[in-house]
Amino acid sequence: MNKLFSELPLRSGAIFKNRIIMAPMTIESAFYDGSVTNEMIDYYALRAGDAAAIVVESAFVENFGRAFPGALGINDDQKIEGLTKLATAIKSKGSKAILQIYHAGRMANPEYNGGHIPISASPIAALRDNAVIPLEMTKEAIEKMIENFSLAVKRAINAGFDGIEIHGANTYLIQQFFSPHSNRRHDCWGGNLEKRTTFALAILSQAHQVVQQLGKKEFIIGYRFSPEEIEEPGIRFSDSLYLLDKLAHKGIDYVHFSMNDWARTSIVDIEDNEPLISKYCQLRSAELAKVPVIGVGKILQVTDAEQALTSGYDIVSIGKGYLVEPFWASKAKNREQCATFAEINQRDNLKIPEPLWKTMGYMIVDKQLEEERLKQIIELQKIKIHFTPGSYTAYGRGHNGDLPVKVTFSEDKILDIIVDNSKESEGIANPAFERIPKQIIEGQTLNIDVISGATVSSQAVINGVAKAVDLAGGNSEALRHRMKFPVKKSTETVEKNVDIVVIGGGGAGLSAALSALDKGKTVIVVEKFPAIGGNTIRTGGWVNAAEPEWQNKFPNLAGEKETLIKIVEIPEKEIASEYLSDFRILKQQIAEYLEQIELGKNYLFDSIELHRIQTYLGGKRTDLNGNTIYSQYDLVETLTRRAMESINWLAEKGIDFDRNVVEIPVGALWRRAHKPKRPKGVEFIEVLQKRIMEKNGSIMTDTSAESLILNKGKVVGINATQSDGTKVVIHVNNGVILASGGFGANTKMIQQYNTYWPEIADDIKTTNSPALVGDGIRIGEQVGAELVGMGFVQLMPVGDPKSGALLTGLIVPPENFVFVNQKGQRFINECESRDVLSQAFIDNGGLIYMIADEKIRKTAANTSDEIIEREIKEGIIYQANTLEELADKIGIPASALSETIRRYNSYVEQGKDIEFNKSALSLKVEHAPFYATPRKPSVHHTMGGLKIDTYARVINKQGKAIKGLYAAGEVAGGIHAGNRLGGNALIDIFTFGRIAGESAANNI
Repeated sequence: MNKLFSELPLRSGAIFKNRIIMAPMTIESAFYDGSVTNEMIDYYALRAGDAAAIVVESAFVENFGRAFPGALGINDDQKIEGLTKLATAIKSKGSKAILQIYHAGRMANPEYNGGHIPISASPIAALRDNAVIPLEMTKEAIEKMIENFSLAVKRAINAGFDGIEIHGANTYLIQQFFSPHSNRRHDCWGGNLEKRTTFALAILSQAHQVVQQLGKKEFIIGYRFSPEEIEEPGIRFSDSLYLLDKLAHKGIDYVHFSMNDWARTSIVDIEDNEPLISKYCQLRSAELAKVPVIGVGKILQVTDAEQALTSGYDIVSIGKGYLVEPFWASKAKNREQCATFAEINQRDNLKIPEPLWKTMGYMIVDKQLEEERLKQIIELQKIKIHFTPGSYTAYGRGHNGDLPVKVTFSEDKILDIIVDNSKESEGIANPAFERIPKQIIEGQTLNIDVISGATVSSQAVINGVAKAVDLAGGNSEALRHRMKFPVKKSTETVEKNVDIVVIGGGGAGLSAALSALDKGKTVIVVEKFPAIGGNTIRTGGWVNAAEPEWQNKFPNLAGEKETLIKIVEIPEKEIASEYLSDFRILKQQIAEYLEQIELGKNYLFDSIELHRIQTYLGGKRTDLNGNTIYSQYDLVETLTRRAMESINWLAEKGIDFDRNVVEIPVGALWRRAHKPKRPKGVEFIEVLQKRIMEKNGSIMTDTSAESLILNKGKVVGINATQSDGTKVVIHVNNGVILASGGFGANTKMIQQYNTYWPEIADDIKTTNSPALVGDGIRIGEQVGAELVGMGFVQLMPVGDPKSGALLTGLIVPPENFVFVNQKGQRFINECESRDVLSQAFIDNGGLIYMIADEKIRKTAANTSDEIIEREIKEGIIYQANTLEELADKIGIPASALSETIRRYNSYVEQGKDIEFNKSALSLKVEHAPFYATPRKPSVHHTMGGLKIDTYARVINKQGKAIKGLYAAGEVAGGIHAGNRLGGNALIDIFTFGRIAGESAANNI
């Protein structure tokens, strides 16, 4: 007999007639007070009958415990009447009615709970946008909450339900008490693992008591759980097994995984490919093995259900399948295909309430429209296209405006495409301008995939060619739907031999490669993206290095003297012992400088020691657990001592630095930035690439490094895969240099390690290249590398709220712009470090505005009228003729903004910021038109990574260098500790990139 349709007896004496239940799914269709509606009854009744049980969505046990609008309630006796109708409707069809009960805890949005501040085990906010810090529950409140759950069980019984499911998942209150992230208590309700189980066990005990008191022997009690949390600290799978074992010993009818895929693997250990159900079956106790386990997620057809049962589940829970297939179990029993989408006109037949229908957009199709669209595509593909021969120029919208595209046609073919990319973002988009035209010509189609990392420019070329096609009398719509040739995946394996292979084509990788080439070694750079440049090409181009002889040509700015005095006043006990010698030298230097100031001298002070101490102080941070992290002294000492050496090396290679100005990057704390004359980081990439080619170095793009090759503990090569499927094996004589960047574009990895920013959520934007997902760290870990500082992530306060991008809006030095919050008020020293600024932004609602005038605008890196005009149209920049008009456009009080700017301008005149002690004041905000650029923190830099020494050798968990393995740039940790100062990233990649190349070349 098919196991899926066999009976299953439960501990309580109840029997499931088969192994199929309908999963609890939120439909948001209760009355405003949480009472049952007729819509809910109709929805559940239609789906009842063939499943063993229907688990009704989570019902809140206390009035202010809603997690979403339209939530169902079981918080008072008045709800019993409606719940009785619901239970009866389900049971009359032949399915058992089970009600899930919960409280949202810190996930209770005040908007849905009368403005009440949420409660939780501890006052720790959830890791999501706009999360409210909850109130810590008192012992009395905890006992009352347990009673609320007890009363909910009683009401469920009185309403005629066959059972309840205790909702201990989805980060709601019960899970919050079990989680070490949300429960930081030190009483009987929190602390160690055992104490964190107390709340859930108390609720279960009370449920049993109610069942016993009311004499409901066959009443089912289940428990829903989330097996892991990505939070750090957070629930791990072994913790969940500990809790479930406790529940099993107390008596439970089933346990119900809460996952999006029944075959899901760990979200914590992303390298572990074993499904959690396999681990569960192997590791569960003998007592827990007696309790049926329910699997859920991606069970759409009968074969999915059978595979899930084979893997170890006793019951399957069908969610989305029951939304569009109300008779799922019957169809599965007959081995019929179950629907996976609903047609647009099926809502009434499926009895789906309006709020649920709105959230099902991705599951709803207009079959008639789809058929018409397919028919249209077929007709378009039949069209024979003719052109009027000649050359035509059209335009596609690129990064920086209209992109001219010249296309030459014969009567029936596209012969040539020339893209004028002179105004486009340099470096980033180059592959689009080369590959997209080639693919269009080869396939004679506009049905072309855009290039990763160059989406905007790819689309600009395609659109430009499409317009040219129409100008030539062709049919661009037909060409957009013309069949493209299938890409045949290669099965070839290519082997290469070289002295050194560098993984990553950003600034660190190119510096390493060129340094090794200078030593006479053969080098291959492997880059997984179509274009080189990584994050380096996206930067503002500021490179920190103390060069007093040059800096002394420039006057000190208001506030810099006060900043130096503050440093002198730092108690020596706050300085790590290895820094004390440098700190004492610095104090003497500052004292001499202040004497010169008194004598009327006016020059910009700097020194290697100041750079070193500021890097150290800027990086010293305390994580959420109270642990203080310090920079690795020998790495910081090497960085700051060799910084000017890197500047000179870059200049020798051909970087044209602007010697007419010394600037301060955002969060740098001091003016010591060397900056190329060309905007952004393009200069570095193009010049270094050119020098590498001149020395016969090789750069392989579209090639992803997968793993390192080891021989007797030494790294002797890499395995890689190209975009066409070609396997590449590169054997090395000297070693491998990892320069693949950090993990700023990998939100899950950030959340896994993050111990500093509880505000980081799934939808946070990043300024980073999409290539930076931590693969170099993963590759290093595979061979035993030690990781350091992984818990610290730097947010860029001035990210674009829409895209996270940094190089949009008015990009000006911080001494020129003014930050205001949504009340129109200044709230921070604009020259503060990035993490201080980011926290201030978050504390002021997240979204803030950079205010500038026309004169300040002219100091920006992106001052062209074309860019400004485009970004005004796109809402990236707001422009107005008066401050009052500007305030109105961005929705802040006009009087407050005007007063804020008036005060700020007075501080510029006085040369002193009496409100926030801004260390550099330059221009007033007074010349119309005025500008506002909305900004919001984005992920910008990850401080943690592979542990290295001063030779850039990667260190293993035993504290020894891994032979043949080196790392440089953001993939390495320890230099910037908890926070990276502005301008220090580039000097890091160039300095340690050079060191890595030299060390690998010399076999150090």
